[in-house]
Amino acid sequence: MKDDKFLKCIVDANRRKILKFLGEGEKCVNEISEFTGIEQSLVSHHLKMLRDCGLVKARQYGKKTMYSLSDDEIYSIIKMIEKVAYKIIKECE
Repeated sequence: MKDDKFLKCIVDANRRKILKFLGEGEKCVNEISEFTGIEQSLVSHHLKMLRDCGLVKARQYGKKTMYSLSDDEIYSIIKMIEKVAYKIIKECE
């Protein structure tokens, strides 16, 4: 199922950080690495997984590869998941 693939992609905290950052606009690997504090090689690995899931798209800009969300709704979904999770955790305390 496609929804299973989507959920497997976003379950990782680092990938969610990357998706949230890309929600602000197009970025290169260096910018993503610097913002998230994740090594460039690991960022590249996560970006490949996100591209394979169809959540991220890439384009060449000179020698750089620029990454962005494949759909603006992805950012909204990530934010909604955080909101619901925060609400549920707060209720359980």
